[in-house]
Amino acid sequence: MPDHLTDPAVLDTPLRGLPMLPDDLALRLEACRDLPSLPSVVMEVLQLSRNEEAGPADYADRIAPDPALTLRVLALANSAFYARRGLEAATCHEAVARLGTDATLAAAMSYGLQDSQAPDHFWHRSLTAAVAARELANRLCPAEAGRLFTAGLLQDIGILALSALDGESYDHLLARRPRHLRLVQAEHEAFGCDHALVGGWLARDWGASLAMARRIADSHGPLTDGDAARLCLRLSGRIADARLAEDPGLAFAKLAQSLEHLDDLAAFSLDALLEELRAALPSMAELLTLTRPPEQDTPSLLREGKQRLVELTLSLSRRLDAQRDTMDALRQENRELDHRSHTDPLTGLANRRWLERCLGEEIRRAGTDHRGLALLFIDLDHFKAFNDRHGHALGDSVLVHFAATLRDLVREGDLAGRYGGEEFMVVLPGETEAGARVVADRLLALLETQPMAETDGESLYVTASIGIASLDLALPGNVAELIDAADRQMYSAKQAGRARVSTARPG
Repeated sequence: MPDHLTDPAVLDTPLRGLPMLPDDLALRLEACRDLPSLPSVVMEVLQLSRNEEAGPADYADRIAPDPALTLRVLALANSAFYARRGLEAATCHEAVARLGTDATLAAAMSYGLQDSQAPDHFWHRSLTAAVAARELANRLCPAEAGRLFTAGLLQDIGILALSALDGESYDHLLARRPRHLRLVQAEHEAFGCDHALVGGWLARDWGASLAMARRIADSHGPLTDGDAARLCLRLSGRIADARLAEDPGLAFAKLAQSLEHLDDLAAFSLDALLEELRAALPSMAELLTLTRPPEQDTPSLLREGKQRLVELTLSLSRRLDAQRDTMDALRQENRELDHRSHTDPLTGLANRRWLERCLGEEIRRAGTDHRGLALLFIDLDHFKAFNDRHGHALGDSVLVHFAATLRDLVREGDLAGRYGGEEFMVVLPGETEAGARVVADRLLALLETQPMAETDGESLYVTASIGIASLDLALPGNVAELIDAADRQMYSAKQAGRARVSTARPG
């Protein structure tokens, strides 16, 4: 990257509006000579996209002198996805006129990045997110569909930059294919920011518009109502993650549950979107191979990688069909769990009554099976002051987003619930005090990096005080004693300065 990454005078003018990169990371990126780059013709097309008055003819004039990119654009325009009644686009100008400027830009970017040494999983997530972003936009903000397709395709390009920067250590993290939330947390710990922000700066360095760079940098935030384009892009990555999960049925069921509180998606059908993805992705993935420039001497490893990508796309589509019955069963199970008598109407978590009932059952089970049991009692710090300052509506939004974070953190078999107000509990069957401490520390770390709300362009963070009580197998105790012990430790954490964990064993 050029010197403008670390030049405050430049950062205050054309790049103003992007959050600052951490100083150390900006210096390392500036010194890195292996960052992803684009062919000159793609750079010209990307820079042309900054001119709102540029039309299809201007794009075609830039692309036509490059035979390889012209082949990519012609193949896309004549693919089943875009072809119209058998009429074939014969020239670059005809192809661009059919595609439109946004799809042409996306084709150019995918062509420019196709030699990047990224794993199959990266490309499949990018393509899935791009198609999902476009299909979501067709429902919520049709005028933004093309631009969101491009932003969806590029939302993870920062991964390529961090891989070039940290080599084997970062690639080892990617090889484990962590959930995106965990990957973002690990990036914050290692670099002070996540790959979305790095991707925004990389796109800006290539010549993308500031609006596109902002979209990329902002693509991994919380799901909120009020900005349809932002919601489409952020949701597209989550849809891609669910489709690539080890258990897609379970992942989509959890995603559907987390979307129930979004008014903007009141008429949204996840089933319909999944069907459109299933129909669109195979042809879109195949296009990557069909449009490979024939005159380019592609290394066999890259050709095999692209073939594996197509095979993986088709395989995942078949797996998605096979998971339909599982998804239906999980939806029914979730509807039963979400019954009014069991759940908190605001957050969708278990309510106090259900928490206490389940905790009693787990105490009895722990005594019978001679296993441990731990309880987290969580209180959001200074929440009354937050409501006084920002209003109860935004406070409710924080509770909803905190509940979603808590739901993603706990394991299958654990139980998270809202005890009342800003107080939450997590029941950890079979867990020790030390294991519960690990869960609590992870939650505090997530709260440091994940905003719980946004207002007037400002990301709002919260902290929490957490008390832990673990079951003494020699003296099992009861529900009230265990909750009281955890509650006392939560107050000890507050008295010690808040944003921390305190532990004790009842007895």
